[in-house]
Amino acid sequence: MNRRVIGIVLALVLAVVGTGAVLLYVNIASGQVAAGQQAVRVLVAKDRIAAGTTGKRIRDADLTEEVVMPRSSLPLDALGSVAGDLDELVINNDVQPRGLLLRGAFVAKERISGGLSVPEKMLGVSLKLAVEEEVGGFIRPGSQIAVFGTYALADKAYKDATGQDNKNTTLLLPRTEVLAVGAYGDDGVTSAAEQKARDTGTQRDGDGKVTLLVTVSVNQADAERLIHSTRIGALYAALLSDSTQVRPGAGVTNRSVLR
Repeated sequence: MNRRVIGIVLALVLAVVGTGAVLLYVNIASGQVAAGQQAVRVLVAKDRIAAGTTGKRIRDADLTEEVVMPRSSLPLDALGSVAGDLDELVINNDVQPRGLLLRGAFVAKERISGGLSVPEKMLGVSLKLAVEEEVGGFIRPGSQIAVFGTYALADKAYKDATGQDNKNTTLLLPRTEVLAVGAYGDDGVTSAAEQKARDTGTQRDGDGKVTLLVTVSVNQADAERLIHSTRIGALYAALLSDSTQVRPGAGVTNRSVLR
């Protein structure tokens, strides 16, 4: 009987001590809040979340988890939840594992596709051009350019007479927007590869020419013509102004170029 009473008394003492410890922790936490160390719940990525993932998928697929961090160490737009107004928006860059989910990373869906902003209903197609073929490196993202193609003609008489193919150069695309110049960088953005090529001379093709990628915005029909042209001929870009007028035509050939 005495042992039972002693056990009950010990249990009561432990309960009082435990309650006191909890109250002490709460008081300490309150002191930290008062000192500007308020703890808040924010979302971090469980694994890498690819650019272009919608807010709805991030929430429905449970791609994030909550962690507690001091408010003072967080960006102002750190998210504690993925609200419904983000459902149709997409993140504009990869979120690395344990990376914070930020409101500023969400953009309209048509602005991002695999790390590159592509206009709605359009395609991004890359051209590999030598520097002299892309206006000496003056083409930049946002530039308006025309693309010309040069192709060999089936002209047996000319080849028999000269020993060379008769070639035709003509306007392929009258006007298209440049989306990017260079390659996708390690940091998740388009790198200025053309500057590296000029500075170091390391980006050269098999013939020793400095080359770079120019990515343009095209519809399906122009994409088909452009891609096919890279397989059968050579391309050349021209920089346009707002007032430049270019018109498709027959172009020039080896026979007509000096007329």
